[in-house]
Amino acid sequence: MRIKDRVIVNIDAVAFGGDGVGRLDNFVVFVPFSAPGDQLEIEITRIKKKFAHGRTLRMIRASSQRAEPLCAYYEQCGGCCYQHLNYEDQLAIKKKQVEDAFRRIGRIPDPPVGGVIDSPKMYHYRGKAQYHSETVSRKIKIGFLDTTGSRLIDIENCAIMEETINEKLRVLRENIKLRERELTIWSGPSSSRPTAGGSVERTVKGQRFSVPRDGFFQANLFLTERLVDEVCRLAAVGEHRNIVDAYCGSGLFSVFLSPFAGKVTGVEISENAVEHARINAQHLGAENIEFICSDFEDALHKKLLPAGNETDLMVLDPPRTGCEATTLRAVANWAPKKIIYISCNPATQARDVKLFQEFGYHLRSLLPLDMFPQTEHIEVIGLLERNY
Repeated sequence: MRIKDRVIVNIDAVAFGGDGVGRLDNFVVFVPFSAPGDQLEIEITRIKKKFAHGRTLRMIRASSQRAEPLCAYYEQCGGCCYQHLNYEDQLAIKKKQVEDAFRRIGRIPDPPVGGVIDSPKMYHYRGKAQYHSETVSRKIKIGFLDTTGSRLIDIENCAIMEETINEKLRVLRENIKLRERELTIWSGPSSSRPTAGGSVERTVKGQRFSVPRDGFFQANLFLTERLVDEVCRLAAVGEHRNIVDAYCGSGLFSVFLSPFAGKVTGVEISENAVEHARINAQHLGAENIEFICSDFEDALHKKLLPAGNETDLMVLDPPRTGCEATTLRAVANWAPKKIIYISCNPATQARDVKLFQEFGYHLRSLLPLDMFPQTEHIEVIGLLERNY
């Protein structure tokens, strides 16, 4: 096999990251925007020791899993990679990817993965957009990077953004000053668009949350409540003197967990997010919450949290990169009875769960939620309990 060879390949799976997977003489070939059941003529574009990449030249037989993409920029923009698949098949693929990650990386032969909770809306669900901009021949382009990550695609309307974001983008294009400084857009009425450095308002389960404009909040406007419900469902089992909410952001989980513990301690490194978390807790009448502005591992080493033997539940919701091994060890040494680990990256979550199991914890359940339809991403709630 050589670069630019033309070959026929049958696609039989989808890899984590979105590429279809086929085999040529037991040599794995990855083909973007392909579907299980496709038969394709492809051109080999890259060859590694154990696998190759190709691009589709001709569809010989189309898969029954295929759907018509809604977005005009699909296969150019790097934001989505599953729009060509039926939504039910997207969910099945994502469940299998979670299972594969925990088998391969987590070394768990039979991972306890539940059925994927689907999003009420498959399109126009995202409540925040981070756009890029550049000036080319005196024309300003605003949009997202292409599939290679090297070129900016000028986007007029994004199919997964809530419609008010698309409306605000049109205003952005017409206002030179805004184009120069504002590339983060949150959903909501145009009249309530915040100024740089201000706050935005999100509503979850009828409760209003204030969030830093440059801060983090769950992306899916229509599935965040279910995410909160599932975390609270796990927390409702047993009595808790203390719950620690690590990487707590603006206090979303902390506030809703407060009825299930004598005290909730939220830990967040962003001072601005902590200020908003305190405001949210006060506004919602959650008086048993304390927020600490600190790196989470530092908070453990400096013993800023309730003692390990008094911490019944610890909630971890780290960035996509997961936790450092030293942080996981510090958590294990703290020895909370239960850990709820929330992640949008099954690979790093499986890696971290593997270490937790080596440190004396047992994985009880994994519940995927499709917070990111049409993309390769999936949110997973994991429950671990300490072995005695």
